Amino acid sequence: MAVTIHDVAKLAGVNSSTVSRVINGKATITPDTKERVYAAMRELDYHPNSLARSLASGLSGAIGVVVNARDAEAFSNVFFSRSLFAIEQAAQARGYQVIIANGAQSGGTIEALMKEHKVDGLILPPTTVKPALMETIGDFPYVVLGTPDTLRSETCWVDNNNEQGAEMAVRHLQKQGYHHIAYLGGHLKRGFTKRRIRGYQNANNGTETILTTDGTAENAYMLAFDALKKAERPDAFVCNDNLAAFGLLKACKELHLSVPQEIGIVAFDNYPLAEYMDPPLTIVDIDTAMLGEQSVQLLFRRIENKVGNQQIMLSANLIVRASSERKAK
Repeated sequence: MAVTIHDVAKLAGVNSSTVSRVINGKATITPDTKERVYAAMRELDYHPNSLARSLASGLSGAIGVVVNARDAEAFSNVFFSRSLFAIEQAAQARGYQVIIANGAQSGGTIEALMKEHKVDGLILPPTTVKPALMETIGDFPYVVLGTPDTLRSETCWVDNNNEQGAEMAVRHLQKQGYHHIAYLGGHLKRGFTKRRIRGYQNANNGTETILTTDGTAENAYMLAFDALKKAERPDAFVCNDNLAAFGLLKACKELHLSVPQEIGIVAFDNYPLAEYMDPPLTIVDIDTAMLGEQSVQLLFRRIENKVGNQQIMLSANLIVRASSERKAK
C-alpha cells in the first residue's frame, strides 16, 4: 500500500495540513516540527506528488546544480562527488529533485533553467559569477558553491576556509620544529589554490618556496625532487592536495629522506587513502559534504524568501598523523 501524507503526519505527530505546509514551504513552521516531518518522510520513504505540489505552490520541486563538464579534474574529483551527494541527500529530505546541468561556461543553460521554470533555485560554481550574469539572475534564488573571485560581498555563497587551513598547516609544522616550509601543488588559476597560498604566506615567517604544478602527482614529484636536491632544501611541505603529497613521498623515498624526521608533510583534503600512506598523512580536512549540505539549506532559505545574500565560511580542521609528528627542537 502506498504511503500517504496521513501516514507521515501520524508518525511525525502532527496534522496532515502541517505536513502539507512543510512540503510546500508555504507557512512558518518551527525547525523542530520540520525536522520531525522530514524524518518521518525519510523513514516511510514518502515522496510528494511533484505535479500536484507544483500546481498548488507554483514551485517546480527541483533545484539545479550547474557544473562545467569540460573541467575534467574538478568534475571527476572525489570531493566534488561528496558535495554533490550531500546536495542530493539534503534536497531529497525536502522532497526536491536535483537537476545537474552543464553550463558553467555560458549563461544560456542558467537562463533556460530559470525562464522555463524548471527549477526553484540554483547552485552555481564560482566561475559563473560575472556582472552580466548576476544582473540576469537578479532575485532568482541561487547559492554559489565556493568563493567567487569577483562580487564577493554582492553575491550569496558558501565555502570552506582554505586560507585558514593553510595557516593551520604552517603553524603546526613550525611547532614541530620545521623552518623552511614550502608550498607544493595546485593550479594558480583556481581560486581555492590562491587562497591556500595566501594562507601559507600569512603564517610563514621563513624562506618562501612556492612550487605550483599541473595538478599531477608526476609533476609534483619532479618539482619536489629538484627542490630536495638543493643545498638549502625545504624541510617541510604544505601540499595543495593528496596527489602533490604522493609525488612528494616518492621523491623523498628516492632521495632516502626520512618522513617526518627530515621532511614534514601536511596535505589538504582527507582522501580515503591518506591515512594508509607510509607514513599516514597529516591532513587539512576540508568538509566538502558539509559544504554541499550548507549550500542546499541556504538555497531553501532563499527560495522561502527568508534571507538575502549571505556569505558562509566553514572552518577547516587539522587531522594530525605521522607525516608531520616531529617534536620541536
